[in-house]
Amino acid sequence: MQDLGEHYRPAGEPPESNVHRVVGRTDGVTLLRVTDADGRRVNSGEIRRCSSATLDEEFEPARNPDAGFNPVSAVGDVLTWLYWSVRKFL
Repeated sequence: MQDLGEHYRPAGEPPESNVHRVVGRTDGVTLLRVTDADGRRVNSGEIRRCSSATLDEEFEPARNPDAGFNPVSAVGDVLTWLYWSVRKFL
């Protein structure tokens, strides 16, 4: 049985492309696509529903595209937080 939050991609595709996250498990499995064909993180809103058997046959496990530390993104987040922390008092 697939757990919520697990990641899968269509079998036979490059490792980072078209990764889907399990977001529901009632009456089968509901998947949300979280990366595009180039492996970039997207908010596609694209939902796919399939049975657990179909998921096992047509998909394979993928790594979480949100895992890992990106220093550039972290610095940007800190600067944004700092700006809004000061801005709210002006």
